[in-house]
Amino acid sequence: MSAHDWFAGRLLDVLTGRQPLTMLAGKIRDEAYQQLWELHAQRADWRPRGNRGRTPFVYRCHAYRTYRGALEVCAVVCLDRDVFRALAFRLESGGARATSGYGPERWHCTAVAAR
Repeated sequence: MSAHDWFAGRLLDVLTGRQPLTMLAGKIRDEAYQQLWELHAQRADWRPRGNRGRTPFVYRCHAYRTYRGALEVCAVVCLDRDVFRALAFRLESGGARATSGYGPERWHCTAVAAR
């Protein structure tokens, strides 16, 4: 599994309330952590109400490498039957010296947005 697919799934878990925000500690930078905190409060419509028919999942995820090596990622997430939303985030490599993060390149999330 690629780093951007992994992050898309974890961000969706947080925004839908299936996992606590703290699960991304060490993998998300301060500004992005604040953005995710605000999104979590604003995106209450992403959290299940009553008996939803389907578990939310990442429908599509595409990553585009910038000239500096960062990944700009856009994902389409399915919250329920015929309910799709957009999730965008940026991953930057911490390099070989990074002690936390995901994958051999130690990716860190530095920005996140959801609609």
